[in-house]
Amino acid sequence: MPAQQTIALLGAPGTGATELAEAIHRRLADSALTARALAIAPDAPRLPAETSHTLHSAAITLLMGLDLPCLPPEQARREAFDARLRALLAKATVRYQVVYGQGPRRTENALKAIESIAKIALSTSASDLLEQKPMRLRAWDCEKCSDPECEHRLFSALAGRGGAAIPVR
Repeated sequence: MPAQQTIALLGAPGTGATELAEAIHRRLADSALTARALAIAPDAPRLPAETSHTLHSAAITLLMGLDLPCLPPEQARREAFDARLRALLAKATVRYQVVYGQGPRRTENALKAIESIAKIALSTSASDLLEQKPMRLRAWDCEKCSDPECEHRLFSALAGRGGAAIPVR
């Protein structure tokens, strides 16, 4: 039985992190993945130690996009919180991917992100890579990354899948 892996979800208040965690739980009920919404105080000078540990050991960290409707004063607070949260993640060197969409579309976008790097998307032979070091996305584009360790994990995972190409959507 594979080890349980965490999908960490973060976002400004009202951006749906808890709702997305519940939707992911429903969709991935039989997998070795568990989704967990994390709350961070808006005035936190740094990530709490437990939260930082969770984020660094997570298979993927998803940050909620600011595309859900709200009133302009609330949007300004969301944007300020989001900027603060991104700064805390950068300071703690936590890699994340931003998830956009409303309702089922957001869930589907999150599942695509999870599938792209999570253990359930890899064959058994390639899943050993995840046991050694969780795979996470960077906060920037892969085309500009050129991290040899990241590239090695990616190509090793692809080779373990029989060389099948990852579908582009």
